[in-house]
Amino acid sequence: MTSSNQTEQTTDPILLSSLERIGAKEIRIWKELVLRDDALFQTIYNLIYSDNHRIAWHAAWIVDHVAEAEPGKLEPFVPELIDKLPHLKSHSLKRHFTRMLIGQKIPEDKLGMLVNVLYELLSPSQAIAVRANALQLLHDIAFIEPDLKPELLSVTESILEEELTSGMLAKAKNVARSLKRQ
Repeated sequence: MTSSNQTEQTTDPILLSSLERIGAKEIRIWKELVLRDDALFQTIYNLIYSDNHRIAWHAAWIVDHVAEAEPGKLEPFVPELIDKLPHLKSHSLKRHFTRMLIGQKIPEDKLGMLVNVLYELLSPSQAIAVRANALQLLHDIAFIEPDLKPELLSVTESILEEELTSGMLAKAKNVARSLKRQ
């Protein structure tokens, strides 16, 4: 991987400026451009590690949408995303990183570390979307690693005792119901 400073130094300043100003209206256009251009995908992917929070966040937003449309495009980067996840400070980046990992094949050698990080991300101090994504990822992993189900069910039931937003409440109920069925 190229360092974020190197990537920014070699990236077209117009591209960087456009990334800083991206909004919800432009995300579909960016997604389509990046889906069609592997070199642009690599550039945007590298920018998710930018020291400029706005560029990193917007680049992650684009990569997140690209990964949703074409999950295989992100597959080679999954180990790196997992390695970087525990070091993220920004809730927006945590939200996008966890969302990007949903539906991806998690390498066996990264599974333990990822599970530990995801449990940490269930903390009430985290943003709701981060917690919801972490819960979804843990749910998905528990079906690959059934030994995790009892602990995850216990944690999920604890979450249900908190004051939650309607979305997080629905997510936790669905996860608990799914774990109890198995």
